[in-house]
Amino acid sequence: MNLVRSVMTFFLLLLLAVAVAGWIWAGSLPTQKMEGARLVLALCGVASLGAVGLLWTAKQPVAN
Repeated sequence: MNLVRSVMTFFLLLLLAVAVAGWIWAGSLPTQKMEGARLVLALCGVASLGAVGLLWTAKQPVAN
């Protein structure tokens, strides 16, 4: 189960890294487009961090 969590965490952190790179790239856009892009990227980053938190605080099922 920890292997699955680790793989999912890796992809979620990769998604967070892409969001950070997009945040930096969005700085060169016109103001209105930049605000919209950064809003979406911030939501993506918060969602991925929340998913990692939920992934690692979930209880493991009891084996029979």
